[in-house]
Formats: sequence, structure tokens, C-alpha cells
Amino acid sequence: MSSTARHDLSRAVLDADALTVAMAIAPGVYSRNRFFELFKAPEVRRARSRASLVRGVVQHLSMLHRDGEDVGRTLTIERRAGRVVIRYSVPSLRFERVIETSELEAACVAYLAERSGIPGVLPSAADKDELRGALMRLSGGEAALLLR
Repeated sequence: MSSTARHDLSRAVLDADALTVAMAIAPGVYSRNRFFELFKAPEVRRARSRASLVRGVVQHLSMLHRDGEDVGRTLTIERRAGRVVIRYSVPSLRFERVIETSELEAACVAYLAERSGIPGVLPSAADKDELRGALMRLSGGEAALLLR
């Protein structure tokens, strides 16, 4: 990417939800070293933090699957007025986690879990459409190619 494109991106108004999805699905695309100016914005730092949270949930679900746990039985997803509460426990680490996410972040968890081969967690067609739409808002369409 040229330095002009990087400079234009740092001045662009970014959709923080879409940026969260892009950073969760392909974390290296918006690296802090390449887009240093961009990461000065608080909404971008929050998007990076939320993307890390999404990837962390998927990592824990993957650990559960490797440990032979029934992920579908261990995981509960509860929808509440536009927010989603995700609850699971990891016996090998002796902890239970409860997080609140947006609908889009929950869709991202389901998509990444499916992509990681975790059984029992599947994104719906609406989830995939929502993710694709978010990525389309981010870059005019190119980022939607991140979804397989």
C-alpha cells in the first residue's frame, strides 16, 4: 500500500464496528506499524481491543474442542435487546467467562469458530450477510473478500 493510501486511510471516517470485524477476521491487515496515525484514534483502539476479545473467545472454544469438550453444550448465547451475552467455561483452566458483545461481534465469533473447525458453533446466513455488509462499509468492497 502506498504512503498516500495510508495517509488517506488515517484521515478517513471509519466504521468502528466494521473495523472490529476486519481486525478479528484478518488481524494483520490493519497493523499498528503500518497505520500508526490511525491507531491514535480512541475508536480504533477500542475496535482493536474488541477484535482481540472476539479472537480470544474463539481461542478458548478451540481449546475446549481440543480437550474433547462438547462446545455446543458448554457455550450459551443469550440475545438481549441488541446485545449478546456469551457464556462458557474452560475446565482445564478452571474458569468461567461471561462477555457481552454486539450482534456483529457475536456473528464474528460464530464465523471464526466455524472457520477454525469448532463443531456446534455455526454462523447463520444472516450472520455472514451482516459481516459481509460491515466489511463492505469499511473499504468499498475489497475487505469483503476476507470472508471465504
